[in-house]
Amino acid sequence: MTKLFRTFALLLSALFALSLIVGCGGGDEDTEEAAPANFVSATPPGGEIAANGSITVTFDNAPADVTVSAGTVTVAGKTATIAGPFTPGPLALTITWADGTQALNYTVTAPDTDPPAVTGGTVKDGDKDVDPEAINTAGAIEIEFSEDVSGNVALQTEGGDDVGWLGKVEGNKATLEVVKGKEIGNETTYVIKGKVSDAAGNSTDVSVTFVTKGKE
Repeated sequence: MTKLFRTFALLLSALFALSLIVGCGGGDEDTEEAAPANFVSATPPGGEIAANGSITVTFDNAPADVTVSAGTVTVAGKTATIAGPFTPGPLALTITWADGTQALNYTVTAPDTDPPAVTGGTVKDGDKDVDPEAINTAGAIEIEFSEDVSGNVALQTEGGDDVGWLGKVEGNKATLEVVKGKEIGNETTYVIKGKVSDAAGNSTDVSVTFVTKGKE
């Protein structure tokens, strides 16, 4: 009986030692290091900027420890947004992050208080007899603004239902792209709804209503 207990005790000791070895081995795995972040672009890249404007800087990977010589910086993923107020006059902006630095040069002008305005596009507010086939064939509806903007747009019915087109806002344009099976039809009232803002934070509510023509 004593021999049996001794064997059992040795077995438990061996299992305990094995569990310690396995546990220690798991801690030796290498921690994956974050990829270095490199500067890609800045919007605007230079030139004039309003005192209450902002600068958007894009990197190829998420940057760490970002600081700026002027303004306030906010980082989201691969993008850093630098907001004013900036002092009017020449601005030599230095952006520093864990993997490098980047210099940008601007001329700061008076604060921008003018909201962006719709200046053109595929359709205008109040248009009638719009050919739906032409728009469906082109595959998109564009709205142009007086300046670069960010925001969102959607194509809706007169009753406010989303038609299902894909909306995006880039530069000074908002684009609605057709989705197969959700083409617009004849004799229907559609409304382009959205909201856009410029770099200074001035916003504009977008509302463009148009009516398609009947079948010929």
